[in-house]
Amino acid sequence: MKKTFAAAVLALGSLMGPAIAADYPTQPVRIIHGFGPGGNADTVARMLAEPLTEALGQPFVVEPKPGAGGNVASDFVAHADPDGYTLQLMVGGHSVSGALYQNLSFDAVEDFTFITRITSFPFFIAVRPDTYATIEELIAAGKEGRVKFGSAGVGTTQHLTGELLAKETGAKMLHIPYKGDAGAVTALLGGEVDMIVSAGTSVLSQARSGDLKLLAVSWDRPWPTTPDVPTVGDTVAPGFNVFSWLGLGAPAGLPEEITTVLHDTAVGGLETPELTGKLEALGLLVSPQTPQEFHDMVADQVATWNEVIDSAGIQRR
Repeated sequence: MKKTFAAAVLALGSLMGPAIAADYPTQPVRIIHGFGPGGNADTVARMLAEPLTEALGQPFVVEPKPGAGGNVASDFVAHADPDGYTLQLMVGGHSVSGALYQNLSFDAVEDFTFITRITSFPFFIAVRPDTYATIEELIAAGKEGRVKFGSAGVGTTQHLTGELLAKETGAKMLHIPYKGDAGAVTALLGGEVDMIVSAGTSVLSQARSGDLKLLAVSWDRPWPTTPDVPTVGDTVAPGFNVFSWLGLGAPAGLPEEITTVLHDTAVGGLETPELTGKLEALGLLVSPQTPQEFHDMVADQVATWNEVIDSAGIQRR
């Protein structure tokens, strides 16, 4: 049975040394993220800050440090003191950066403590309704070199997901980058590309209105609100499972006791119906992990994206 948020907080004292249980935190804690105010990362960080503040008795203050696709924030956190007072709201692009950028001043895996994944979400393969009826038809056209696909930009998770789809199916698809998912959707509706890989927040409403058709979802299970949309793995690429995520991290070397405090308190907050409902309204599935599971997931994704970048001949930055 899942613990309630209150039970998780009460259990903290038995999960760590009494001195640290009593002493942390003794001052405000910053949650850094790498994007502008008002976006998904900022919104989720502020949602998570509320139960952390309530349970631990100190303000958890969200601080945007936008730039370089989130790398400015990651650099700042990687070089901060691992004392529990500088945290990071991490996003799936963190794994991409670890593979795409050659001259980062941090290692995307080794320089961080991974506290818990917060949410995860897949991508959708979307087309215009008057083109392809199934993902199988789309891939068949791709094998003949007749497919142009759009994404939110070069090196985004959406771009690499499309490249992995081509690699796993043997399709040859020409990538055309746009500025964000919204730009890719506009291009698809205007006939500039044949399909796009996009987050659900940008295509689900268009699919409900009939302007777009969703051929497949990128992870290993149907999305809850679109149960009739098949997975890529069940159709054209067995084992295909790509998703993005948001999670809570910190500099490497964070003491285990503080990691436990933050993990259990965050997970307790995520299990409350109020916060779960808010996150699901954003198109995000609450999916916490242990610190080790979160670490291993990021390491696996960095390895996967390295292979995709090499296979697709994408120039590293």
